[in-house]
Amino acid sequence: MSHLPRRSATIPARPRLFRLTVAALAAGTAIGIGAVAPPTAAAETVVPLDRCWGLSPNIVDQPFSTARLFVSPNGRGRVTAAVRDISSFWTPTGGYQSAGRLDWHNVSTGKKGVAFNTAQIRLFVGGPTFRLDTGPGTVRVSFSAVNRNALWAIPSTSCSGTMRVG
Repeated sequence: MSHLPRRSATIPARPRLFRLTVAALAAGTAIGIGAVAPPTAAAETVVPLDRCWGLSPNIVDQPFSTARLFVSPNGRGRVTAAVRDISSFWTPTGGYQSAGRLDWHNVSTGKKGVAFNTAQIRLFVGGPTFRLDTGPGTVRVSFSAVNRNALWAIPSTSCSGTMRVG
């Protein structure tokens, strides 16, 4: 026969109170964060592109490669289109510059244009961002870039896709 005390089938009041307190704090925190957190970019859409390829000008690095634009409305017939999928391991040396070009053609209205933007590419993903005034309708886009460091510049292939602008 064992001289150990028998286990009770009930949970002592203090651990139960502790669990209830933790649950209440967690629920309150979740509600509080939801009330204070900035809104998500719900209006942002992802526009698929054919894949663009290119060497990083740092050669021994991640290749330049993207296959989508992140597009946010910016008023009627205007959008901001961003490339965010490019990164470089060479952050301590400054990464490299990516000079992007986005050609667009609103097939609904016939309006055409070109936008340029240069971005510094480092470890965390990024890329050029373009502000477009295409007018509402179906817009065909074509993206390309020239990537450069202090020694040379290497062009990427171009990639294209179609987006709907409101």
